[in-house]
Amino acid sequence: MAILDETEYVWEDKMKKKGWTMRKAILVFCIGCVLSALFLQTLLFQESLRRQIRFESITDNENTLTKMQSELSSFIHTIRSEMLTVYSERDLIEALRGAAAGEGKDALTAYYWRSWYLGRKRFTKEDRLLAMYLYDAEDALVSAYRYNCQTFSRNIYAAEYEANEDRVKEYVHSARNDLMISGYYNPLEKKNIIRFVLKLHNYDAERKQIGYLICEIDSAALVTIMNKYVDLSHVYLWLQPIDDRAVAMTGEANEEQKRIQKQLTRVVENYYDTSMLEEEYGDYYLIRVGQEDCNLEAFALVSQSLLTATQKSLNRSLLVILVMMIAAVTLLVLLLSKWLTRPVEQMLERIERIKNGETELRMDPIGWSEELKVLGTEFNEMLDRVQAMAQEEYKYRLLVERTEYKMLQAQINPHFLYNTLNTMSGIANAQNCPLVSSLCYSLSAVFRYSLNMTDEFSTVGKEMEHVKNYLYVMDVRSGSDVAYDYQIAEETLEDQLPRICLQPIVENAITHGLRNVRRKDKKLLIRSQHEGENLVILIQDNGTGMDAGEMNELLEKNDPKRVESGVSIGILNVNARLKRRFGAQYGIRIESSQGEGTAVWVTVPAQTAEEAGK
Repeated sequence: MAILDETEYVWEDKMKKKGWTMRKAILVFCIGCVLSALFLQTLLFQESLRRQIRFESITDNENTLTKMQSELSSFIHTIRSEMLTVYSERDLIEALRGAAAGEGKDALTAYYWRSWYLGRKRFTKEDRLLAMYLYDAEDALVSAYRYNCQTFSRNIYAAEYEANEDRVKEYVHSARNDLMISGYYNPLEKKNIIRFVLKLHNYDAERKQIGYLICEIDSAALVTIMNKYVDLSHVYLWLQPIDDRAVAMTGEANEEQKRIQKQLTRVVENYYDTSMLEEEYGDYYLIRVGQEDCNLEAFALVSQSLLTATQKSLNRSLLVILVMMIAAVTLLVLLLSKWLTRPVEQMLERIERIKNGETELRMDPIGWSEELKVLGTEFNEMLDRVQAMAQEEYKYRLLVERTEYKMLQAQINPHFLYNTLNTMSGIANAQNCPLVSSLCYSLSAVFRYSLNMTDEFSTVGKEMEHVKNYLYVMDVRSGSDVAYDYQIAEETLEDQLPRICLQPIVENAITHGLRNVRRKDKKLLIRSQHEGENLVILIQDNGTGMDAGEMNELLEKNDPKRVESGVSIGILNVNARLKRRFGAQYGIRIESSQGEGTAVWVTVPAQTAEEAGK
């Protein structure tokens, strides 16, 4: 028992030195997954809650602005109703009607002071009327009321300051019949003035315009209503007719809010499009609520500081919860990993002892899962099979030796073949048959090079000699009409190549590319050159072509089973040999087009025999 404990401690020390164990992996994986899930869930929850808070805040502000717009609508309706009382002045309306009909304007002079009466009698103090102007259909002033004659011009078309009179004239001479709401800034009064313009018509079928009434109201009347509905410290609110300037604004605006407000008012005034307005502008978001009865929009820049404050409190709460969950999960994972990995650790300790020589030792089927029990059983069976295989190893070795001996006995003596071909070449030469002599010589050279099993490597020069001898034999045999172009760079002749690398590719080009092509200009190009530190050999034909994509895929996979099975023993075999010898970045690459030919690139490191030996 003491010896077992000591062995266990030794094994644990080894595992600690290795630094990475299953328990550590489980700990890292579980804690990593849980932490990732917790962080992701926290972020999603935080974002979801932020969106919810923002949505509720925007909704509350929109509801508030809607209520404000409702009260503003009532105020505007009151102003319009008071302006419509001008129709009760029948003599004035008749005089305007006569002037519009061309019966002369002298009668209108009698009504110059009528606006004073209308302004004093029809409007209340809460309306904050500052001026009233009555014009005929030709923009001639009929009557005017001014709260302060020094700050308000007698005629808006003769004002010394910009009074937005162009918009008024454009409106009164248009086809619109709604109540116009516009505004301007009075520099003398130092106030924003809201201008209400009402067209006056005949109450007949033609509805001919006979004039128009202008009432100028202090914007403070609308601001008073606006202030009842907004938090001035967090909201900057303004009213603005579409395609016109802002008429009233309120709120404790900072420089950033003022900048944003000026930018937005220019957009609404000049080229308004709801799609051009965004929801968020820095630390503020924009809310827009329109009027149902008139062209007057309410715009509010709401500070997100309240949302930010709520978010900070939320973040603190989430952080506390996250830390508590991490601590709980870490403790749970520690206990769980100890329970899960203990049987595996015991099995590893037993394997270590078997490796150190206790070959008769076997696994106990221990563990909390059926997989671990099956693993122990299968491991014991594997040990039994290994021992049985070790006993039969000697028998297999003897069998291999006998097989090799029989193969040696069955081989043809290559020297007998070479000598016979040389003898045939000499006889053919003596009988004045140079073709047969050359054929025998080339065939002998082909056999001699192919059957040489002693040398693994050759040179580009020797490989090319072998290729030329092969092509000569093929030409004599089949009467080939292929034109050969050899562009072998001199500096590449001594570069090392595995033996018989080029001939299978050339054979493939002749057999599958050029043999059955019905064209007179059959060509085969073989070129070698240095590209950087690599030797690149190109074998190109103008034959039938092939599916280069599929072939390159096979070359890239470099399946040894396919190569060793004898399928595509040519190019695939050469590619497999090159990759095994030099690495995966080397080998064969093919480009081909149907009916145009095939190009095969062979790429290996550029090195001579001396360089390869270093």
